[in-house]
Amino acid sequence: MVFLREEIYVEQPEGYVKEGEEDKVCFLKKALYGLKQAPRAWYSRIDEHLQNLGFAKSFSKSTLYVKQNGAIILIISLYVDDLLVTGNNTSLVEKFKREMMEVFEMTDLGLMTFFLGMEIKQDKHEVFICQKKYAKEILKKFKLEECKEMSTPMNQKEKLCKEDGIDKID
Repeated sequence: MVFLREEIYVEQPEGYVKEGEEDKVCFLKKALYGLKQAPRAWYSRIDEHLQNLGFAKSFSKSTLYVKQNGAIILIISLYVDDLLVTGNNTSLVEKFKREMMEVFEMTDLGLMTFFLGMEIKQDKHEVFICQKKYAKEILKKFKLEECKEMSTPMNQKEKLCKEDGIDKID
């Protein structure tokens, strides 16, 4: 549960209205799922906790946190109420997950398999990312599941570059 930093009152829930006090409201101490203030309260709490652990928040992506100690790095990415955890030291990643489960109500879902419409397959030496499922969902949405496929829907000799004089970035 995430504590609120503002006063919020809600009507008594249906089925739990106290007889004789139907006009009274409930004062919330903690955020309820679905409450519009809940995401802000959650981000505020997790942000404070991660920064107290020594993570630096990315300037360009406010939901990306990095903790580096020499060559060892731990990276956390937040997406709504999910955390993606990665790093170059497996025992540090596992230790971080255990510590987070002690502070927050969390479950370790193991290796990432789907994220933001992308399917991720991992093995020891490679990571394969595809959007086959996402593409099929779009086709289904527009009733195009049976449409004729094309192997390459564009000219293979077409150059996709912009010549604007700006140096290339690695």
